[in-house]
Amino acid sequence: MPDVDPNRLMPTDTDAARPAGWAQRGIGTPWQHKFFYYLMKYGGRARGYHMSNIATFWYALFYPSIRRRCRFYLDRRFPDRRGRLQKFLDTYRLLRTYGHTLVDMMVLGMFGPQSLTAVSPDHDRLLALTSGQVGFTVLHAHVGCWQVGMSTLDHFGKTVSILMIPEPRTTAMFAEQHIAVIDPRTGMQSTMEMTDVLLKGNVLAMTGDRTMGDEANTASVDFLGGKVRFPITPYRLASATGTPVFVLTAPKTSRGTYELRLSKVIQVPPKVGRNPQDYAPYAQQFADVVEAFVRDYPWQFHNFYDLWQSKM
Repeated sequence: MPDVDPNRLMPTDTDAARPAGWAQRGIGTPWQHKFFYYLMKYGGRARGYHMSNIATFWYALFYPSIRRRCRFYLDRRFPDRRGRLQKFLDTYRLLRTYGHTLVDMMVLGMFGPQSLTAVSPDHDRLLALTSGQVGFTVLHAHVGCWQVGMSTLDHFGKTVSILMIPEPRTTAMFAEQHIAVIDPRTGMQSTMEMTDVLLKGNVLAMTGDRTMGDEANTASVDFLGGKVRFPITPYRLASATGTPVFVLTAPKTSRGTYELRLSKVIQVPPKVGRNPQDYAPYAQQFADVVEAFVRDYPWQFHNFYDLWQSKM
């Protein structure tokens, strides 16, 4: 499988900069990654899907560590499934869907947004909400394919910046789409950059289900029957700048087709304060969107680590 996504099962040089919970090293050697890339380049999406199916079956069968990383989510999403064969098939199906998502990301990066179909039932509503001078935050999760959703943000007619740890392939893809990258590791500088984006009436994009810093910047919320910690930065920024938060999801609805949805508009009042848990109601709204998503699309969840590991 290709080395593309920050949540992929393969390593990159930036892994050491990530929090321990989701920065585990993965599998695959550089020559394997290059081999897969050339198969995709000359064989297209169909060849990529075929090779991804073989690779994910191999990993699901022979790598207990990968099966374990899938079970954190699967045991909560399907708590009544007990049989070993059923559990294996569920693990393979989750990995298979993830592998196809990585293939689609490679197709997007190699051949551009026109290589995939992204339709939006909320198109008119999105344009109406974003046509003014006020900036806004686009919040996405590691479900579906958020990169496809990001590829459509240039339709808003605003400058787009995304908060992420820079990685060569993903950064290159966003550079082609004229999306600026803000590195969260720069601390106060990144906070100032994000605030500036919103105050200038532009678009800030970030994930709402990954903690990139101290747990002091998270709040406890309910998710799939347990407690998890989600970051509160987007809600703090919204409160400080008076801007809304739009939760976008991009489920895969058929082969090569994604649907961009405006799943929630979160309005955070001004002067909420400094206590992280005061932002929990807004983080909970986001968590509810993600839970509803995985109820409808259980195999399109791509957080392969224990979200529920923190002691509450």
